[in-house]
Amino acid sequence: MKKFIASYFKKRLTLLLVPQEGGKPFHLRVRWPFLHALILLSGAVVLASLWIVSHDRYDARLVAQARRYRDRMADIEKEIEANRQRLTDMGKLDAQMRRTLKIRGSGRAAVEAGVGGPTEEDAEQLTELLEEKDEKLLSKISLGTDSQTQETIKRQASFREIQMQLDRQRALLASTPAIWPVKGWITSGFGKRMSPLTGEPGRHMGVDIANETNTPIRATADGLVTYAGWQAGYGRLVVVEHGYGFSTRYGHCSRVNVRVGQEIKKGQVVGFIGSTGHSTGSHCHYEVRIHGMPVDPMKYLPSLN
Repeated sequence: MKKFIASYFKKRLTLLLVPQEGGKPFHLRVRWPFLHALILLSGAVVLASLWIVSHDRYDARLVAQARRYRDRMADIEKEIEANRQRLTDMGKLDAQMRRTLKIRGSGRAAVEAGVGGPTEEDAEQLTELLEEKDEKLLSKISLGTDSQTQETIKRQASFREIQMQLDRQRALLASTPAIWPVKGWITSGFGKRMSPLTGEPGRHMGVDIANETNTPIRATADGLVTYAGWQAGYGRLVVVEHGYGFSTRYGHCSRVNVRVGQEIKKGQVVGFIGSTGHSTGSHCHYEVRIHGMPVDPMKYLPSLN
């Protein structure tokens, strides 16, 4: 073994270096241990370089991943804030609409959607989650935003429900007789009375409002003209269907100003005062009916005081 070691350290390698342009060759003698050490050192340098490059690439991937996380967190934060603002806006609208419609309570959907802001514990938990830096983080936060989005949808559903009820009430209000059909004074009320023509007892199905001939008669609510012409007793008559069971009649017109099938608005002129049909003077016979049954129009005439 000693001879082998001694022989190993004595061995030399001669390198002959010849200049390309010519000249005297140069001999370089290198011992085997130095050559082997140089080879090992070169390999170590190569391996270290490869490790540094791979480590830099790994660091670059970490940096890129961290950047993606930050971008994703920013997007999620914006979504959370947008949803929170939607919930706040929907809450205000919900309360406002329910006050307008005088609806008691806040509604199941509104109650379910009534969530508050984050607590300090929530903020601490969110910070801990941010330090995890893995896909579970995104999954947990995404579940939170999905839940908040669902709450927003519930709030919007509650608002749509309120809006639909408001629309129904507006339609009902537009369909309810609410103004005087003509300026004038009441000459005969609703109910039992003696016939002005025959003197026989009978039932007056409306009110008579007297004024000068050709005074405009106006529709007392939005509706659809279903009759415009002559009818026994009424003379020239206009009948308007308003929806929700309401209809009105305007009798004894000198002339009518609408046609059957015409849609009209409250306050629109449908005819003019006259004394056609069974009448003793210039006036408008005004009726209000609910599902075809006459009711006292005075209940739907606003006070003149």
